Amino acid sequence: MIYMELIEKIRTANLVLVGLGENLTGDMEHFYKSLSVLLKGKDYFVVTLKERAGLEQAGILPEQIAAPLEDTKDTGSWERYLHWLGFTLNQKLCILELGVGFAHPSVIRFPFEKTCYFNQKSIFIRIHETFSQLSAEIAERGITIQKDPVLFLTSDGEAEDDCDH
Repeated sequence: MIYMELIEKIRTANLVLVGLGENLTGDMEHFYKSLSVLLKGKDYFVVTLKERAGLEQAGILPEQIAAPLEDTKDTGSWERYLHWLGFTLNQKLCILELGVGFAHPSVIRFPFEKTCYFNQKSIFIRIHETFSQLSAEIAERGITIQKDPVLFLTSDGEAEDDCDH
């Protein structure tokens, strides 16, 4: 039932921060649509190491996306993200990290853990086939799911036996 728990954590959060990593592969169109449905009606921001076009086509608002590897000349999206992030402290924040590895850990992985560490009202959900572990400082407020994030979200979390609380 971890998929339903994920839905509930997102539903009850005031804000949702999503990180999309370099290890996302597969049916990205379906994945982006599933993500868009999860975020519907929420105050969210998406930081992606993938291209932004697929997210926008799925209904993710362009002003709620930062793609730092793609937007190297346009810092506006990163500034909007930092502004949004400034309002998350002491808020009920759900941090959802999907397929983030170690190719660019200073963009999503480490800053997201730091955000969770400082915001004691946050919960961290990391879904990754290989690197699902959480640091000790945030482990008690985290959920790890050792699955392919694309398959997990597009199959509604079927066969959910590899998670940790």
